[in-house]
Amino acid sequence: MRISPRHATLALLTSACTVLAGAPVSAGPPTTPATTVATGRATFAADTRPPTAPSYLRSSRLTCQSVTLTWAASRDDVGVAYYDIYHDGQLVTSVAGSTLTATLTVAQGVTWGWYVNARDAAGNVSQASATLSVTPPFCQSDTQRPTTPTNLAGTANGTDVTLTWTASTDNVAVTRYDILRNGVTVGSVTGTAANPPATSFTDTGLAATTDYRYTVVARDAQGNVSTASSAVTVRTGSACTSAVCGTTVVTTERDLPWGLVQLPDGTVLYGRRDLFDVVAMNPDGTNKRSIGTVPNVAGTNGEGGVLGLAVSSSFATDRWLYIYHTTTTDNRIIRIRYDGTLQTGSSQVLVTGIPRNKYHNGGRLRFGPDGMLYAATGDGQSPDRAQDVNDLGGKVLRVRPDGTVPSDNPFGNAVWSYGHRNPQGLAFDSRGRLFAQEFGNNVMDETNIIVRGGNYGWPACEGTVGSCTNPSFVAPIRTYPVAEASCSGLAIVRDVLYLGCLRGNRMYRAVISGNTLTDVQQFFVGTYTRLRTVEPTLDGNLWLTTSTGGDKDSIPNNSNERILKVTLGR
Repeated sequence: MRISPRHATLALLTSACTVLAGAPVSAGPPTTPATTVATGRATFAADTRPPTAPSYLRSSRLTCQSVTLTWAASRDDVGVAYYDIYHDGQLVTSVAGSTLTATLTVAQGVTWGWYVNARDAAGNVSQASATLSVTPPFCQSDTQRPTTPTNLAGTANGTDVTLTWTASTDNVAVTRYDILRNGVTVGSVTGTAANPPATSFTDTGLAATTDYRYTVVARDAQGNVSTASSAVTVRTGSACTSAVCGTTVVTTERDLPWGLVQLPDGTVLYGRRDLFDVVAMNPDGTNKRSIGTVPNVAGTNGEGGVLGLAVSSSFATDRWLYIYHTTTTDNRIIRIRYDGTLQTGSSQVLVTGIPRNKYHNGGRLRFGPDGMLYAATGDGQSPDRAQDVNDLGGKVLRVRPDGTVPSDNPFGNAVWSYGHRNPQGLAFDSRGRLFAQEFGNNVMDETNIIVRGGNYGWPACEGTVGSCTNPSFVAPIRTYPVAEASCSGLAIVRDVLYLGCLRGNRMYRAVISGNTLTDVQQFFVGTYTRLRTVEPTLDGNLWLTTSTGGDKDSIPNNSNERILKVTLGR
């Protein structure tokens, strides 16, 4: 059975017509479908058709502090009310539909991918324009390198080494420190002129009773590099006493590994987002092979493609692999039987009509202890969808394994919770509670405990910022600054929660204690850069995937990724 959203956000288009008591209605162009909304004595056709994507996006008047963007108008059956301007998935500003240009603040030397969406008065949002990459010049030429970091010191705690040093100085600003172990860069800490980088770093998962030699160099925004600090040699302890005891690179990838699942026999399956296929391998990375291409997949020149994977507890007998993927018109959930290869002839479409756009596609799948399939969906860059319980965007969905709607769902459809922006992490704890990780716009990310029928506040509330006093909103149990998080994957092992973070370049670990997270720690800060997916292994450890490049387009094989196995300690 397929499930499609019922678009019930039916706004009155005052820009298209004026209603006076007892006066005739001036009919505009016909809308599709012919649903109507009664308002007083008049009846109007509901507008459910989005505008076309804006085109010919271009830049001018680029300085170190600003850029002017201009674009060609979108078309709409009623009229474009607004243009929403984004960079890299973050909403920057909106302008009136009669405006085709905007001057925007930029960060010197930082490349952003700009694009524009059109929106009509009924809230229908277009697909995004083509992305325009803009790199502002620096406000001043800088050839002076930072001073050398000093007073480097290191201490061992089991098989972890913590380094500290005294900050470098620079004529403009130090923006990064690179940490070298035995002459090879193993991590970095970053910052800005306003928020200088930290002067400490923890190197985790090292071999026991082994000497390691460390140095640190400083960098500024224009790539000038200091001389290396004096070296310090640290000997690790005889055993791991940390929460993380080691990492192993199991395999590398040129495409983006997004969804990952381990089968009961130990086989690891992962999807390649932009190649649209699924790969199988042994747990040690051997016998790696593509098992087939997922049918009807399309990219979005952003973050769409083959996304989440899941298998149920009955996989050993039913052989169903569940896949969340993007098409040319929507995101959807399907299942295909796997028997060494994908049996594409067995493909069944379970859920359709999840909104798609360049970003905010959601995508994570997880089976619950109740045997139901849960899915995290994005708002498709149309924030109002998140508050419409008859729309599948900005939600956590819950369906039976065959795609039908359970009778105890709160709204009579697939929606389980709503008011989400772009959740991409789902996991259950030992009490059967569902935890979700959600991207904020530019202030806060959220970790939430998902409850039946819960409203999580977007777009009125981002984390704890905005109009968050509504008593019907469910508050997050923890928030994170976007710059230190932007976390996608979430896993729970022995009631400890792990997050894989992209912009934050780190993995968070937190102990679940009642309705709170305690003993929050950070691992791999800068070591493997952007982390996308974290999943439990069969033996109680973690799979971890990187997402370092090519994750903002749909070009296959234009990245350099790793799939790691993380060995957990205490």
